[in-house]
This record gives sequence, C-alpha cells and structure tokens, in this order.
Amino acid sequence: MTKLENFAPGPLPVIHAICQECGLIEVIDESVEWDQDQADISPGLLTAGLVMNFLTEGEPMYRLSDFFENKDPENLFGDDISSEDLYDQRFGWALDKISDAGARQVLNSVIAKAITTEGVDIGVVHADTTSKSVHGEYEQDGGQENLNIAKGYSRDGNRQLKQFNIGLGVTHRGVPVVGDIFDGNGADTTWNKELISEIRQCLPTDESIVYVADSKAVTGENLARANEQNLPIISRLPGVYAAVDELIDRAWDDGDWRDIGPVAEREDAVSHEIQSFTETISDQEMRCVVVKPSTIDGRSEKRIDKELDNTEEQLEDAAEELSDRVFACERDAKQELETWLTEHQEQCFEIEAEVVETEQKKSRDKPGRPPKEWDPYETVYTIAADVQRDAAAISTYKQRESCYVLVTSLEDEQEWPDERVLEEYKQQITVEQCFPVVKDPKRVGAVYLKNEQRIEALGYVLVMSLLVYSLIERRARLALMDADEPMELSGGPSTYRPTGRRVLQRFENMLVSRVDGERVLPENVDVPSRVLELLDLDVEIYGVDEAQ
Repeated sequence: MTKLENFAPGPLPVIHAICQECGLIEVIDESVEWDQDQADISPGLLTAGLVMNFLTEGEPMYRLSDFFENKDPENLFGDDISSEDLYDQRFGWALDKISDAGARQVLNSVIAKAITTEGVDIGVVHADTTSKSVHGEYEQDGGQENLNIAKGYSRDGNRQLKQFNIGLGVTHRGVPVVGDIFDGNGADTTWNKELISEIRQCLPTDESIVYVADSKAVTGENLARANEQNLPIISRLPGVYAAVDELIDRAWDDGDWRDIGPVAEREDAVSHEIQSFTETISDQEMRCVVVKPSTIDGRSEKRIDKELDNTEEQLEDAAEELSDRVFACERDAKQELETWLTEHQEQCFEIEAEVVETEQKKSRDKPGRPPKEWDPYETVYTIAADVQRDAAAISTYKQRESCYVLVTSLEDEQEWPDERVLEEYKQQITVEQCFPVVKDPKRVGAVYLKNEQRIEALGYVLVMSLLVYSLIERRARLALMDADEPMELSGGPSTYRPTGRRVLQRFENMLVSRVDGERVLPENVDVPSRVLELLDLDVEIYGVDEAQ
C-alpha cells in the first residue's frame, strides 16, 4: 500500500539553506560545547530552527513543536526527526549552550564567517539602537555579568514592561556586522562609546571603515575615542552644542549655499543646499556641514505651527488687554505703545498699532446737580493693535528651523566631499529599517523565558536572524542589478529591489509530498524557479530531485 504524506514547508528550506551556506550552523556547532553522541540535533541546527521561526512569524517559542508540524522536519533537521522532537526545552538547551560560550562572541564568529563567505564589503558602518520589551518579573540577583532586564526608555511605547536593548551596526546594504544586547536601562551614549572603542576588534576586516551614527554618538569623550582609534565618524551635531545655532546663523549670514539637489533616488526626494565650515567641537577639529532641506519634515512643521498658534493667542490676549487701557495724555499713550511693542516683538508676526484720540463720559465725585459750565465729556487716548501673521517671515523661520549640522572627522574632501557626507548620513535609515525584523511581537514579546541568560542569548539569535534575512535580500538585489527583468512579487507587482520579506513570500505556497519515502513536488505547485536562481539555490533544498 502506497504511503502518502503532504507537507507545507513554505520558505523554511530557503532560510535553512542560507543558514547553512553562510556558515551559521557550522560556526555555532564549533563554538559551543556539546556532546555529539548524546544530541541528535546540533545546537547550530536548533539555532537555525529559531531563525526559521522568527523570519516567518511563526508560533511563539512555547509552541515551536506546533510550528514545525507539517513542515517536513526530517528535511530540515535530519532523518527520524519529527515535530515532537522540536519542543521548547530543546531550543532552550541550545540557547544555554550559546550563553555558556559567550553569546556575543558566538555572534561575532557567525558574522565573520558570513561576511567572508558572502563577500560582503563593509566600508561604512551605520550604528543605532532600539529596545525590545519582554514579559516577566526578572528579578536581578545583583550579578554584574548578567543582562539587566529593566525598565528604561522604550521605543515600543510599552513603558510598563521591562526590556533589553539591541545595538546594531550594519553596512549600507543593511547587513549586520556588529550586534550587541545590553541592559534595558542602558544609555545610547554609553553604547556608542563602548562600540567606538572596540569596533575594529569586532569586525572581520582590516580595511578602513567610517562610523555613522545619530546625534547621541556626539560627546566630547566619544569624539576623543574615535580620534584615538583613528576611526572617522559622521554624525549630526546635537542641539546641546552652542555651535549648532552659531553655524546655522553664520550660514544664513553668508548666504553662500550650494544646491546639490536630492541625495535619494525617489521621485519625491527632498533637495538640499549646503555650506561647509571648519569648527572645533569638544577640542576636536571637525568639518561641519550645514544642511538646508527644501522642505521641512512633518513633525517639525507641526511643532512650529503649534508654537505659532500659541504665540498668536498670547499676542492677541496682550493686544486686547492693551486696548482696554485708557490714557489721559497722548504722550503717555505713545510711550506705553512703544514699550509694549518692544516687549512683544515676534519675528513671525506683524503688529499694526496706533494711538486713538476719543471721548468718554466723565464721572463726578460730588453728588447732586452739575454746574451749568460742566462738560460731561473728556478727551482720552486708547491704543488699537492688530496682530497678523507674516507669511514671508514664517516661511524663512521654517526654512531656518529645518537646517541642521553634520559633523565629520573625514579630512579627504576629494574622496568624501560634503554631498557624500550628507548622502551617507541619510543612509542611516538603513539600520532603522532593520529593527522591525527583530521587534515583531510574535518573535519575542509573548515569550516567558527562564532567565536573563536565555533572554540575552535569544537576543543574539534575533541578530543572527536579521543577518540571514539581510543576506537573502542582498543576494536577490545583487542578482537583479544586471537582470533584464525585475522580480515578480506575490500579488502581481514587480521590482528590482525586493525586501527580504517579499522574497520569502514567494515561497509561502510551496508544498512537498512524500510518496513511499521519496519527496516529490505536487503538479499544482508553481515553483518560483527564478527566485531560487536569484538566491543561487535550487529546488533540491526541498529534498526533491532537481530533475523533477
């Protein structure tokens, strides 16, 4: 009797293949201590299983056995392995092994192998941090070596939950080259300081690199450390430095703006004008690039509009209060108006005011009939003031407020002209776009792990997941650079720059049948052969003969 089994592995074999080819499984198995005679699934394979789960938004960790059911686990983990063998304690064991070996060191080894194997060029490292909330009490035992799961500044908005922080350094294509899991109440400035000091030891390359980070990286100590490490830096000068306003004022006074157009390739990309100065910042001589975008960002414009509304309301209240005052002498009224105008000057408003002569009815101090010569009216003076917005001044104010200052220690202006400095800083969005991959609530949020060591190890596995995701994206995009036709996406559209998520979506409908132990593809399955080709993979990753 024929035995028929049907599986829906989806994109899992693709993820498994990249984990294998980039060296993730091999490096973990070599980095941790484990008994090959006692364990039928290696720590590296189990880690790859976690990566598969994370990148497909699978089941929470306590339901990993359910996640791998009907996914053909024998093809992924080896003969005679069933979904019942893939329970959460087993994956917890793998996390313990990674923790015991030093989770960060294991990650560094995985990254070094992947970077070398895939031929990733580093050149520039974009660094940033995010937070990840977790559930549970996690009472600290006072040990300094343990990860401190604590409340801190939450980028998730979950202020009631404890968290840990994730620090990332990626290439301009979003491939992680540095990853760190640190205390939930840790500061970005401290993390940048430590990374600047040790980044060269973390990277698997001797080539020159440029460190790009947001304004939290700019402190006197960090700039000094970067100089000591001979590490060129590009960042934004934070507003706490008086030099920000001074340089912007100087640029406006000079008016020597150079229009460099948009630095992005989008149709709606913002144009920029720049001016460059040399300035001493925290005892370090830096090149400072003042940037004036053609439009102000939405958040800043809302803030300015709110400020203008508040100022207008205050001016109108003050003008109304002034108009209620009565002066017996025209000179006194004019003097008061002059003083009031001096005190209420606002660059974005025009105030038209004048002293008005009028008459008002006198009041008598004595009772009884007034004398015949009594004049019941007297001449007095009031002030009429009208507040209007100055559209031209507001436009100039918004333009000035949209300006910011970039700082860099790069001295070679031929290799790194001002426009390239700006372009590279704008690529900081690359690391920001990586965070959603490691912050999905299904991946960590609903998990109650046993201890801080496992949480820390899981955090580093999340970074490994991002590494695999970025390599999938990188392979597809590099292959499409010289392609005649774009890649078709699920749902109909096509693109030359698919995201890792869109690449994996093409495999969601992949099915495999096993007939008497032999895997075959059902006739109704539309194999995304071109996508496999772009990834330099073939259908054999599903356990079937390529000839089929």
